[in-house]
Amino acid sequence: MDIEQTGPLAGPERRWEGGLRELLADTRTPFHLVGVGNPMRCDDGVGLEIISQLLRRLGRRRPKNVILHPPTDTADRVLSRIDCTSERLLIFDAVEASGMPGRIILASLADSKFGFFATHNVPLRIIPGLAANPSNVFVAGIEPELLDVGEGLSEVVRSSADDVVSVVVSALGGGTDGLP
Repeated sequence: MDIEQTGPLAGPERRWEGGLRELLADTRTPFHLVGVGNPMRCDDGVGLEIISQLLRRLGRRRPKNVILHPPTDTADRVLSRIDCTSERLLIFDAVEASGMPGRIILASLADSKFGFFATHNVPLRIIPGLAANPSNVFVAGIEPELLDVGEGLSEVVRSSADDVVSVVVSALGGGTDGLP
């Protein structure tokens, strides 16, 4: 897979989309999908919103190897239970990187140029189950516009979140349970 951490896989060519489809096409190993964020800080809640939408749209109609973790569990608790020596992990989160609100970024922990890649103050490389095989850990992030105290996503981040959800639903065979 051609995923590079040094630059976002986004933009007009939507390279993130192809990378995300490729990741989800591999059904040989369990794949955990986890959303993280703070819903009380506007766009910081985008990861939780993506997981909520996926749970509604996919319902029970998803491949058996895909585990959707509900947004009611804390990120550190969920992440500490995943063993990436034999399982894969995709984290949805707000990611400050390019300064372009709404930009979608797909990154592999293994390709990260940062030795201390973290999501919500959880350094991913020090969690034993994740550090054991960083090539099985990925982050799909959206550049936030608003990180103020408040609820709800900005329009540009909501639109990007909808794009990510549509790609995931399509890649997983498109569920019909729940809301569109």
